[in-house]
Amino acid sequence: MTTRVHFLSRIRDSLKSANLPSSQFDLPPRSVVRPSTDSATLAESFARELTALACEVYQPNDDEEAIEIVLKIIKDAKSNEVLTWDDSELPLRGISEALTRVGIKRSNINLSNEVTKRKTQTLELDAPLVGITGALAGLADTGSLALLSAPTRSRAASLTPLTHIALLRVRDLYPDMASFLVTHPNITQDSSNLIFITGPSRTADIEFTLVRGVHGPKFIHVVLLKE
Repeated sequence: MTTRVHFLSRIRDSLKSANLPSSQFDLPPRSVVRPSTDSATLAESFARELTALACEVYQPNDDEEAIEIVLKIIKDAKSNEVLTWDDSELPLRGISEALTRVGIKRSNINLSNEVTKRKTQTLELDAPLVGITGALAGLADTGSLALLSAPTRSRAASLTPLTHIALLRVRDLYPDMASFLVTHPNITQDSSNLIFITGPSRTADIEFTLVRGVHGPKFIHVVLLKE
């Protein structure tokens, strides 16, 4: 009898006389603590968690200040081109005109649905250093961003550039993922891709040295918009 056969035989014999514990337990009553939905509290928690994730978060007073923040991030990244979502998907009024005014080129990648062509486009993709996107939601307890892809909301804008700028309305902040999913019960049916971004990627595979941004952007900036 081989070792494998002997091992499996012992398992079968043990199962015949196994005494499994009862599945009934006396559990104390469950208490549910409902998280705060106050916008100021959510913004404070979200900003705190983002900072802990080595992200930068900004809370401008108005659109004009938000635009100046975005332009400075692009300038600091030494980029004259950005990969963006369509204007209709960006919640910051005037950002398109501002980019044009300072001479920053905008690119919007719409990959083909045809498999072979899409693969070729992906291999040839030379993304700019900066990507600008909106965000469907922010989770205050983890500092996560929820992004839903669409033809006008390219995944490439948030995945391929070195720097990702996410524009998020304060009213789109949720206490946690459970609250978000309750509000969007059919969200997974609305797109082929729903992703949650919780800071730059992290790996310590090489000599246990932490390295950020190996997969995806290395720098993440979130601009919280009041409206």
